[in-house]
Amino acid sequence: MNELDFSVKFLKTYRKGEIIFREGSAGQYMCVIQSGSVNICKRVQEEDIVIATLVTGEIFGEMALVDNLPRSATAVAAENDTSVLEIEHSHFVYLVGQQPAFALVVLKALSQRLRKQMEANRASADGQNGIQP
Repeated sequence: MNELDFSVKFLKTYRKGEIIFREGSAGQYMCVIQSGSVNICKRVQEEDIVIATLVTGEIFGEMALVDNLPRSATAVAAENDTSVLEIEHSHFVYLVGQQPAFALVVLKALSQRLRKQMEANRASADGQNGIQP
């Protein structure tokens, strides 16, 4: 298989508003954004809320591969011609085991998301306690 065939096999292109995966579904792959942007949405009281917008070079969908739990959010193409490279679970496991740099990229993404969530929780708690940020 030449390099072009490889990239075509795993590269998917989406139109604006098209769902890449849904919250609650089984996580069979993670994605790397090659072009365009992706909204990460969470269902809150019957409404989809955009909790993050990711751009070229960012990864998403890795949590379900790491913890083997259903997707925690929905991923939606935020613009036309959004292209993502899908990395299936078996390739993910191989890359984590054989490429320490890849594992560090995934760990860094998870760490940044955890820190951001902790800051949001702290700001929310401070606001409830009357503390100004």
